Amino acid sequence: MTSPTADRRRPEGRYDPPSQLVGRTFAVVLSVLFIGLLGAIAYYLYDRYGSDRVRARVIDFQVLSDTSVRIDVEVLKREGGQAYCLVRSRGSSGAEVGRDVVVVDAVGTAERVVRVEHELTTSERAVTGEVGRCTDVPIPMPARSP
Repeated sequence: MTSPTADRRRPEGRYDPPSQLVGRTFAVVLSVLFIGLLGAIAYYLYDRYGSDRVRARVIDFQVLSDTSVRIDVEVLKREGGQAYCLVRSRGSSGAEVGRDVVVVDAVGTAERVVRVEHELTTSERAVTGEVGRCTDVPIPMPARSP
């Protein structure tokens, strides 16, 4: 009588070694899935905690006079949240000629995209209208540059 393990062994030199293709393929697929999962978690955490919660862009600006410019800003914010954006304008020399903090959606409506027009008073004729930093917490009004 033979032992049970002796029946399962292959005679040496008679057969090719077992293929490792299935094992390697499985390892590669698991590695790709794991890296994808880590990437998705990293993206979620960055989007949730690392990126600005409020984003804004200038849709249009119009120079109204030598002392004012109207800036049309589109703001993406959280539902029910408020937004505070720093808007500014520059003169033909490139120097800042006006700056203000705009409160967007002060009551915190359910809208995620809000458009606001703001008339900015300038110290001289403006050639641009820009939106700077936007956030969901109040921004203190910065001192005007000389």
